[in-house]
Amino acid sequence: MARRLEPTVFLAMVSPFTVAMVAGGVAVVLLAGGSLYLAVAGAVAVWVVRVFVARKVADRIAALPPRVDPFALGEPWRFFVRDALRAQTRFAEAREKTPDGPLRTRLLEIGDALNAGVEQCWEAARYGQQLSDARRNIDARQLERELDSLPGGDVRIGSIDAQLASHDRLAAREEAIRAQLERTEIRLEEAVVRAEELVTRTGTVDDVEPVGSAISDIVQSLEALRLGLDDVEGIS
Repeated sequence: MARRLEPTVFLAMVSPFTVAMVAGGVAVVLLAGGSLYLAVAGAVAVWVVRVFVARKVADRIAALPPRVDPFALGEPWRFFVRDALRAQTRFAEAREKTPDGPLRTRLLEIGDALNAGVEQCWEAARYGQQLSDARRNIDARQLERELDSLPGGDVRIGSIDAQLASHDRLAAREEAIRAQLERTEIRLEEAVVRAEELVTRTGTVDDVEPVGSAISDIVQSLEALRLGLDDVEGIS
């Protein structure tokens, strides 16, 4: 199978910078007294190297995890990610107000866990968006009207029933993820408020442990949700 040509690689092949590099290579060879054939060979070599480097850069970019971007999602999924990012920012601001010492060190550790939770929330929301898109592609109302109009024993009934069943399964999975993310949002808000309160009154490491436990539980629940989604994907 032919490999897809990334836009960045295509642009590298035809960009003015590449053309300038190739022309410069030809000029250098000719000015140095080289033959036209040698100049052409040098130009081809410069072009190949340029495209090879662009391919490597494109591969590295493609290997990076997708950036957390709530605006890449529709409602309600973008709001879950947006709120998780806001909680992450508020926690970081509270942490920065904490003087150096054991409390700040512990907050840094909790912040790392919170960052992982935001990533898990992003992945769950992206999957929820995929479910929403797939469900909307099945026009359940139209299928139900069509089913009502068919006579008993029509060969199309089985197909329509199967599509409606798929719609219902997608809706159920979508609702389960939405409910889980709603609970996560509430718990995350509580944990961040608690952390902000501790910073204002210079709490101790022991005081912040409930916050750490809450964040850890949130991350674990999101991880379990993600693993459950992976299992569903593997089965379906």
